[in-house]
Amino acid sequence: MTLQVLLIDSYDSFTFNLVTLFRDLSVRPEITVVPSAHLTPVYVSSSLFPALLAKFDVIVIGPGPGTPLQEDPDMGGIPHVWQAIDKYSTGSYRWVPPVVFGVCLGFQWILLRHGHPVVRLPRPRHGLISVLDVTEEGRHDLFAGLDGMDIECVRYHSLYVQYDNKFAGNEDIVPLAWSLDENEEGEKVLMAARHKTRPYWAVQYHPESVCSKYGAEILENVFRMSEEHIRLRRQWINRVLEQDHLPLLKASILERQDDLESYLRDRQHRCKVLHKWPHQSAKRLEARDQQANIATPTLFQYIIDLPENVNVSKFVTELCEQVFEISGVFSLLESAAAPGSWSYMGFNENIPHRFTYYIPDPFLTETSTLQPQAWTVDSIDDVWELLASVMDVNISQVIQVGCGPNNTDTRISFDQLKETVKKSRENGYDAWPSFFGGLIGYVSYEAGVVAGLNVHVDQESPAEVPDIDMTFYTRSIAVNHKTKRVFIHTFEEQNFVTIYRSWILRVAECIEMLPEVRRAKGCPPKERDNASLAKFRDKKVPGEIRLPDKDEYLTKIDRAKEYLASGDSYELCVTDQTLIIEKGSLHDGSGDSNISFKEMRSDWAFYKRMKTTNPAPYSCFFRSKKSALIGMSPERFLRWDNNLGECELRPIKGTVKRTSKTTLEEAIAKLKTPKEQAENLMIVDLIRHDVSQFCENVEVAQLMGVETYKTVYQLVSVIKGRNMRPGVTGADILRGTLPPGSMTGAPKKRSVEILQELEGHRRRGVYSGVSGYWDLMGHGDWSVVIRSAYSVGGQGTDVERIWRIGAGGAITALSDREEEWEEMKTKLEGALRIFQDV
Repeated sequence: MTLQVLLIDSYDSFTFNLVTLFRDLSVRPEITVVPSAHLTPVYVSSSLFPALLAKFDVIVIGPGPGTPLQEDPDMGGIPHVWQAIDKYSTGSYRWVPPVVFGVCLGFQWILLRHGHPVVRLPRPRHGLISVLDVTEEGRHDLFAGLDGMDIECVRYHSLYVQYDNKFAGNEDIVPLAWSLDENEEGEKVLMAARHKTRPYWAVQYHPESVCSKYGAEILENVFRMSEEHIRLRRQWINRVLEQDHLPLLKASILERQDDLESYLRDRQHRCKVLHKWPHQSAKRLEARDQQANIATPTLFQYIIDLPENVNVSKFVTELCEQVFEISGVFSLLESAAAPGSWSYMGFNENIPHRFTYYIPDPFLTETSTLQPQAWTVDSIDDVWELLASVMDVNISQVIQVGCGPNNTDTRISFDQLKETVKKSRENGYDAWPSFFGGLIGYVSYEAGVVAGLNVHVDQESPAEVPDIDMTFYTRSIAVNHKTKRVFIHTFEEQNFVTIYRSWILRVAECIEMLPEVRRAKGCPPKERDNASLAKFRDKKVPGEIRLPDKDEYLTKIDRAKEYLASGDSYELCVTDQTLIIEKGSLHDGSGDSNISFKEMRSDWAFYKRMKTTNPAPYSCFFRSKKSALIGMSPERFLRWDNNLGECELRPIKGTVKRTSKTTLEEAIAKLKTPKEQAENLMIVDLIRHDVSQFCENVEVAQLMGVETYKTVYQLVSVIKGRNMRPGVTGADILRGTLPPGSMTGAPKKRSVEILQELEGHRRRGVYSGVSGYWDLMGHGDWSVVIRSAYSVGGQGTDVERIWRIGAGGAITALSDREEEWEEMKTKLEGALRIFQDV
């Protein structure tokens, strides 16, 4: 019979790492995760609870924020569960108790219940590594088989247990391991213990952390030592069910089993999968077919190889400027620096299909060539459902323009192209683009908070720009920076083949005439091309800059550290925003409600300046009538491939300013300090937890590597998820892992709630959100919106337009307030420079 484990989750951001650790043990237990808040006193005291105790062999009291005091709301239903276990283990029932294993908060709870006080550490230990000093009892118990090993453990706690066996009743707890580091009072800190007579074990550290050693071996020992107890417990339960000496207990177990399964189904933590609504999806697709007439579109593809010596960065800039004249407003996702290798441009000649959503509005607005429509939604989950249905495009075939003999077209099925791309990726090649058309846009920080955490956003003011802003592009250009190959794509109904083939050929002609292409071929640029591109030359726009107030920022750091000391969070990403007020009209006086060339030119000039001064692998340029977003993000949030069932995240934590005097070796030395590594480790463990809910296998492909950018050195980790669970897509992972953990801290939910209070309930907006694409072939790539600027207001009038630049840093117990202020300024300078340099 499979071992049954109940894991009580106190809304920690590492819980599913613990699930993975248990799941991979040799005993292969079945694990049910239930939030502690759902184990209410009414439920625990009801006749349903004996059925729960009978079902589970092991109860794990997991980690979480807060304190183990009974009145602390963070404990949720844990005190009630513990009281019920005591109730049924004594008196007339003489219940054989389940095995109990506590982690961190669970450790503190168990020992506090047995008379050992829990107090604050002089300095919190968040993301720090200690070596265990195992006791003689521990070597034959929890740590059996690990003699002579340096057992490194990762600690996330600001409270600790003051072990004291001097008083009656305290002798039930047996110490198994201490930390080798001493606190300021000169005493070691207890790291592991067990109950003398009952099958209760607990550890203060996190055995599931990527940097903790021998976590699996320790849990194997727990099951090995409790094997006989579990056998006797099951025998006792069977006797209860076969006999009538405890009829009420027997009835509770037998009669409430169906109720228990229903209860667990409703309350256990599961991954958030986008289940399509049959009615809404059909309605949405039907409406889209009527508007765009692309029920069974054809994908047109044209491939161009650029000269070997072409400057791809310059080529992308010139291409955007030239195609703007053909197709109008565009969106750009550019790899302006390594490790990025692709750039994508989305175009539409007319007003594109644009989807916008403001929290907490009850509708999603679609703007297209026809009259705007508002789709009614009950929650932000409905918004994601509708966007998912937009991506349900059934492409009939692929026409490869000019690929046959004598430049004739060839035809293949869309499935054939998809299989070709998949096999190329499986073999480790990056020869095909990941965007063939679909959605490009952004998701704000607040939209991520609501979608990913279901946390209410308490706003001081309404949103200045949409919280979700995505445009559906049917025309796109992809550029491979390594192979210097260009892919031109468009998809529409085949009846319009002449029109869309014509667009492809016009773009191809533009490419041949670009000055950078002609230069690479040894040909002089044409005068008309130089004149056309001259319209996009930089233009200085005067403005006022309002920087964050230093005293206010330092106060936020101090308050954040108090939350860390009290155990409410391990790490808090404190941020602030700089305002640039741009004076004067950018409108061209035409009266057109669309974006004027003058507006476009001004923002594009800012983008080119940022690309020159602060290039990054995940750059973006978006422009709408009400706002603009220009960014040079170094941080990939999430890339996915549904066809391979894989995803990748690249969190950044740890920054050193790059100057002419700073060497790589010096930067590595600064970034390999305990403080910087703790910042990164906490986010790595958080992301592993997030991704584990969607993928069967999660691995850390790179742990805290140092990467060099033009203005900074960064500490970067790479986490990969493989084998997406049945029904899961990359869009599910995107929605379920927002907002980016590198912009919140850990545990994520509690940290977000604290940050709302610290930052005065002011919106972060686009900053700290994500931008990227959602591809119709099953790919996606999204970066964190940092080192970026976005604008609001001033559309076509003489009133001011405001640009916002966000910057901040992760605050830990080891943070120095002045150093954090300087780090925030370093991050700010890269984006701010575009408004200062000419």
